[in-house]
Amino acid sequence: MEIYNTEEQQVEAIKRFWKNNGTSILAGIAIGLAGLYGFRYYQTQQLGALEAQSGQYAALIEQASAEGADKATWLVETQKFIDANKGSSYSVLAALLAAKEAAFLKDYAAAEKQLAFVIATSKAPEVIALATLRQARLQLEQANYEAALKTLETTVPASFVAQQQELKGDVLLRAGDESKAKAAYQAALTASEAGKNPLLQVKLNELAHVAG
Repeated sequence: MEIYNTEEQQVEAIKRFWKNNGTSILAGIAIGLAGLYGFRYYQTQQLGALEAQSGQYAALIEQASAEGADKATWLVETQKFIDANKGSSYSVLAALLAAKEAAFLKDYAAAEKQLAFVIATSKAPEVIALATLRQARLQLEQANYEAALKTLETTVPASFVAQQQELKGDVLLRAGDESKAKAAYQAALTASEAGKNPLLQVKLNELAHVAG
């Protein structure tokens, strides 16, 4: 390392260093600042987009619950929102709501399409489980027992196991298999919190005559 004995030598050394390296240093500072402010700009843009989505989703909820609402038109508008915001959690929530309204109109194909979107898009196991159970209920409603049982084979979080098994029992009972239905209800009772589902016990009592 050079040793500088006078201030003049130190000044000359600084000048030489700056002449040789000044441009790259300034470029590095500029890039760093651009990255910093660019990231902040990105964050601001993302926050603004989320706020806009939140407002639009809230408006959809309000429209859906309005007295005398035209559900068919609402479903079209909701689909536009979903298409414009794919990948967003609000698109998943809107699809869940759309599935509910489509089922109310007995448009089961549209309802199942929305639930399939939720299952494929959401990264939250609980949301996927909720959509899966609703899909199985739609299939049960259409007497598509085989499809419903296949849907109910999906692994769900522990907090959904009781609902899953009870619904499986409902499907099996409607399909005429009382023995397996009873077993499913018993599994649901085991997985549920004691005393939390009196209707489940009623279902079991009605199958008391069934062996097993």
